[in-house]
Amino acid sequence: MTFRHHPGSLLALLVLLPMAAAHAANDTETYEQRISDLEAKVERLEALIEQQTQAFDASCARVDEVEQAVASCAQIDDMEEALAEVVDYPTIYEDTDIQVGGYVKTDAIFSDYSNAPTRGAGEDFFIPSTISTSGESAGPQLNLHAKETRFWLKSYTPTGQGDISTHFEIDFLAGQQGDERVGNSFSARIRHASINWGRWTVGQTWTNFFNVASLPDYLDFIGPVGTTFARQAQIRYTAPAANGDWALSLENPETTLTPFGGGPRIDADDSRYPDVVLRRNWSGDWGLLSVSALVRELRVGSSGFEDATLGGAIGVAGRHRLSDDDDLRWQLNVGNGLGRYLGLNAFNVGALNARGDIKLTPQYGVFAAYRHRWSDRLHSSVGMSFAAAENDTAISGLDVPKAYQSAHANIVWVPIKRMSVGAEYIWGRREDESGADGVMNRLQLSAKYLY
Repeated sequence: MTFRHHPGSLLALLVLLPMAAAHAANDTETYEQRISDLEAKVERLEALIEQQTQAFDASCARVDEVEQAVASCAQIDDMEEALAEVVDYPTIYEDTDIQVGGYVKTDAIFSDYSNAPTRGAGEDFFIPSTISTSGESAGPQLNLHAKETRFWLKSYTPTGQGDISTHFEIDFLAGQQGDERVGNSFSARIRHASINWGRWTVGQTWTNFFNVASLPDYLDFIGPVGTTFARQAQIRYTAPAANGDWALSLENPETTLTPFGGGPRIDADDSRYPDVVLRRNWSGDWGLLSVSALVRELRVGSSGFEDATLGGAIGVAGRHRLSDDDDLRWQLNVGNGLGRYLGLNAFNVGALNARGDIKLTPQYGVFAAYRHRWSDRLHSSVGMSFAAAENDTAISGLDVPKAYQSAHANIVWVPIKRMSVGAEYIWGRREDESGADGVMNRLQLSAKYLY
């Protein structure tokens, strides 16, 4: 067989060979690119699988922690149930009774002093020691205020371990903030903040040495110079007794002294032990009676002085029903540890001698007040009071108070329930060891509404 080659066919073959080679090369590059893309996707997929695996492991760990916590809670619940079987301890009290109350009171006070007039808190209520025994009289002065306005909040909660009650109370007297120039804004002060649990009382309240029920029914905030008066933090235990009770308290201490030769009062807040008060109370249809004993450490440890001594006092107080319309209220207090407890610190408890030793000053105070009800809407009180100190003038000097007297007389009208309007005359006198004296005459008009 003879093969005959055509020149045109050869030329066509020579043209197609390079094109076929190029096409084969392009296919190879395409396959390699696809393989590379697949490898990249596989790597990303493996990384994603690794992340999901780690997240799953973390979730499993958290699940284990939650299971452990649940197991712990179950154990706690078991413990609480076991404890509840032994001790009846309620954790939530839903039957707490909350009460609020107080009063709004406005006073108009006209005062006339024989010497320099009183400034500060003594303008708002009778503070015997603020009566000046020197200076010139400024004539009658008028002071209107509503600082005695009072607010209290009380709570009562029965529990399986004894009933718990609280008492919180404020007013605006003797505050350090405020003035009479524009707004007459005055800061509130704590009167009471105490907790009562069974026979225990903890917190700030009336001193156990003071029988509040014996205080006269005066319009003035406190009244007689011979009364004891203090509110302070304390721990008190009360135990029942025949026709009354016993009360023992440990109370906040404070020592007020006169420097050697006289001068500004030293408030020596250096005491190491609480004031101790023991009181016995009796009550009945006839009224009430109490006897109190006070023992306290008087100490100074600053201003270059250091000394301490013990002082004490006895207080007897009563309120006796004379008839359905009459009662008599009185106190007698005596001792060398009275100091700040008597008449709003009418006297310091003692004085420092030249060596810086404390010499206590024996003191006494007494008052009696008679209250009569003229009708269901009208009543009156009248009373007298006296207080004195036996100062060692060789130590204290002559410019210290020797004695005070005071008298009150009022009439109070009750136009509607909870509201009262009244007028009261107050006379006070201070006498110093030097012989100088000062007198205050005051007329107080008051309107009060209890809420």
